[in-house]
Amino acid sequence: MVGAKNTTQRVVAVEEVFPGSKITANRVDEYPIRVIVTAQVGGTKIKVWEGRQQSLFRKNWSQRERSMQEMKMNLEDLKEDFE
Repeated sequence: MVGAKNTTQRVVAVEEVFPGSKITANRVDEYPIRVIVTAQVGGTKIKVWEGRQQSLFRKNWSQRERSMQEMKMNLEDLKEDFE
């Protein structure tokens, strides 16, 4: 499956901060491909992270590391806001 490893990394990042959360993929096949991670809190959707899909590829390890760190930091901030 194309993109499965990249999806897995995003899922792992979310589950590290929010164990047991419900994760739903919403794929759009338009170029350039962008990844948007949102959280639904009650009836409100909150954008957690947005970036180019390429920044999550293993071959772009420095961009990937930075993107994953940003995503985790934003998830931690969201968690703090709702605790």
